[in-house]
Amino acid sequence: MRLLRQLNSLFNRRERWQLLVLSVALVIRAGVELVGVASIMPFMSVVAEPELIQTNPYLREAYERLGFTSEIAFITTLGVAVVAFLILANAFSALAVYGMTRFSWGMHHKLAMRLLKGYLRMPYSFFVERNSASFNKTLLNECQEVIRGVLEPLLNAGAKVLVTAAIVGLLVVTDPMLAIIVVLVVGGSYGLLYIAVKKRQRHLGKVRVAANHERFKVTGEAFGGIKDVKVLQRENAFVERFRPASLQFSRAMASNSLIAKIPRYFFEAVAFGGIVLIVIYYLNAGKGISQILPILSLYAFAGYRLMPELQQLFQAAAQIRFNRAALDDLTRDLATVEAQPVVQVSSGVLPFKRAIEFDDVTFAYSGSARRALSGVSLRIERNKTIGLVGASGSGKTTLVDLLLGLYEPDHGRILVDGVPLDGTTIGAWLRQVGYVPQHIFLTDDTIAANIAFGVRPEEVDLERVERAASIAHLHDFVVSLPQGYHTVVGERGVRLSGGQRQRIGIARALYHDPEVLVMDEATSALDGATEKAVMEAIHALSGSKTIILIAHRLTTVQQSDMIWILRGGKVEQSGTYDGLIQENSLFRAFAGISE
Repeated sequence: MRLLRQLNSLFNRRERWQLLVLSVALVIRAGVELVGVASIMPFMSVVAEPELIQTNPYLREAYERLGFTSEIAFITTLGVAVVAFLILANAFSALAVYGMTRFSWGMHHKLAMRLLKGYLRMPYSFFVERNSASFNKTLLNECQEVIRGVLEPLLNAGAKVLVTAAIVGLLVVTDPMLAIIVVLVVGGSYGLLYIAVKKRQRHLGKVRVAANHERFKVTGEAFGGIKDVKVLQRENAFVERFRPASLQFSRAMASNSLIAKIPRYFFEAVAFGGIVLIVIYYLNAGKGISQILPILSLYAFAGYRLMPELQQLFQAAAQIRFNRAALDDLTRDLATVEAQPVVQVSSGVLPFKRAIEFDDVTFAYSGSARRALSGVSLRIERNKTIGLVGASGSGKTTLVDLLLGLYEPDHGRILVDGVPLDGTTIGAWLRQVGYVPQHIFLTDDTIAANIAFGVRPEEVDLERVERAASIAHLHDFVVSLPQGYHTVVGERGVRLSGGQRQRIGIARALYHDPEVLVMDEATSALDGATEKAVMEAIHALSGSKTIILIAHRLTTVQQSDMIWILRGGKVEQSGTYDGLIQENSLFRAFAGISE
């Protein structure tokens, strides 16, 4: 019941209706299979005793009405009809399988989309607290395993149970005692085997999920930091970390596969031996060959249909048990992301005409007793250039992250023209903001696509791309390349220098011509001459844009209209560059001026 509740939580109203229609189709399939199996018995009876054509009232009426003059012709036609019906039954079964497969993998797409949308809607802190390997594993692997290892087997199991019940019912009607003996022997054997292995499979499923997580984690770290791996010669270290996880994963998969497949060989022998025992049973009961042949044909054909159904039913139950851990992972993550309230974000742009204000803002990271910001109050006038300086850990980046809506203050407010930034206004505010982080993320795509990051290829405005690249002093370098803006940069920009990657990041922030430009150590990877040229271009925007600069090198903020010094999460002092040089010893130390 818990399994059914978990699966039910994955479906919406429409998908439940589709499942109902599919269930009806499976019931019809079971009926067709029943008639197909049952049809073999009268045919074999006529073959064994042709005189039944005249002695059986139904057969005699069919013989006369259809105008037959030869018993051989009648038997041949009856045989063709049986084969035709079996072909029809198989065609309907194939159609039912097609429906189940399309429904299952359609659900895979929908679940993957729900997960991705849900993950991306979560707050930034959600990603900081979890390893990215867990998202990739659940989205790209466990979601697939739930479909392939739980939903598909469960649908198949439902179909197999219906077909098995129909065939067993036919056998019971034919000879109740013999049918009950067969069901108890075969069904009981499968049941006992399942009970014996189910705990083992549950354990193997948990081992597989844990080992799979470690595989994703190790490979993600190895390939993500491949430059450091090569320079530090740590290839073997990652191979050794990957080895036990890969071995556990492979052994769990192999053990589960064997548990699901090995019983088949035993039960095939049981089925063949059962046919022999049926013959002996009827011979001892004084039956002749003409009486045994129809029953034997029925059981042989029923066994031909029933044994694969029972084997696949056992495999389905084994797969479901093995993949329950994957279902647990998927439903837990879906419940987490879908519990996040959907905030109605304004579709417009938040007006910014006067100032940004931090009003007594306090913030501490989750799990940390120390405050990253404590009672910060400051005002940033529109179209002014602001510098934020301080030692590492002083709160500069935290302040900017709060301004970007990546976190919410624990206390106090951030206001834009008096409007508080919250879940409903942050989206409209960010449409006004361009952000350049210290470490630039590049996709394995063209320079143009990386500057117009996230914009659909057909909507990329090359004029905007070139204008932003020119301000970032990137344009001359790009046009010198054989493919210009269509040059592919490689994964994480591996084909570019650090300075070139940084300038793409600056151009990306300028692509949408934002009102506010935030630069967090954005020129740290540039050489002196390039930094000077880029900062001259940035300062040329002064008076027309609000610019917020975080820097360790004070030359970056020298031309700022106002500089704030942060220490221990608090604003220690503010002023112009020249004023702070005269008044603040910490600032003079940053500038390299001795007392």
